[in-house]
Amino acid sequence: MDLHSPAKGRSWKCLIVFVLLVFPTSTFVLGHTTNDGDGIGRVRRSYETKHRGKDVNVKRGPGGGKLGGGGRDGAGVSVFATENCTVVMAQLGGTAILPCVVRKFNTGVVSWIRKRDYHLLTVGLTTYNTDDRFMVEHVRHLQNWGLLIKHVQFSDAGIYECQVSIHPATSIIVELKVTEASAEVLGAPDLHVRSGSSLRLVCTMRQSTEPPSYVFWYHEQRMINYDPGVHVIADRSSSILLLPDADKSHNGNYTCCPSNAIPASINVHVLNATAEEKPAAMQHANTGSKSMYCSSPRGNAFMVLLLLALFLT
Repeated sequence: MDLHSPAKGRSWKCLIVFVLLVFPTSTFVLGHTTNDGDGIGRVRRSYETKHRGKDVNVKRGPGGGKLGGGGRDGAGVSVFATENCTVVMAQLGGTAILPCVVRKFNTGVVSWIRKRDYHLLTVGLTTYNTDDRFMVEHVRHLQNWGLLIKHVQFSDAGIYECQVSIHPATSIIVELKVTEASAEVLGAPDLHVRSGSSLRLVCTMRQSTEPPSYVFWYHEQRMINYDPGVHVIADRSSSILLLPDADKSHNGNYTCCPSNAIPASINVHVLNATAEEKPAAMQHANTGSKSMYCSSPRGNAFMVLLLLALFLT
């Protein structure tokens, strides 16, 4: 085709403009490719994508547990029913139970050792520690020799070893992690309600491993759980305070105080049913919305320069 004739040159330019306008430059980017040295671009496939879902070099025993860990006798049969490297979570001030379930054996004694300082904690049912927070929780018919730690402290976190003194001696490790539970009142720090409506405050527990013995609600400095008209509904993970008919006397700070978690507070504002007393948060409207479609500045500049070059030639 003769592109130097004026008529055909204009047709060729129009065709290029039409293609650029209909198909933006960003649509031609099909994916990331690499050059392997032979001039051919190939899409890169990662090793992780290729082997996704495969558990490489992990052998499992008859019960589904991973082989290669501790806790096996000379015949290759697992001594422990508890999986090696078990992780136990406990909250500060709570109770931790580190499991150690062994299969039936005729000889041998179960011992617990703290790996941080290699301190012998228990042998059989006997505690070899001056700290009376440590003891063995033995369930005979389950062959469970769990290590029980009361009033857990941050210093208790770490690695513990459960050992059976058969020949040769075998053991598993259990890791204890200690968290600090805290309360959270939904809607904090401020809640606005209209006078005459129902006031409902929900207190939830975060990083809690055991339910609190009680949850007390305070209005300012006074506990109100048993006040007339106040209803408290509690379960294992939350406590709900209900006031059926809120008025100005219910203004102020409310605090949720669980027995085993950091307390949380919220400020309640009871408003009269007038537009002037609406909180600012209720008056805010959407100031605008961002466009869902974004164009590439570099692609737009390239198109403009190319169009100018075509029409100026």
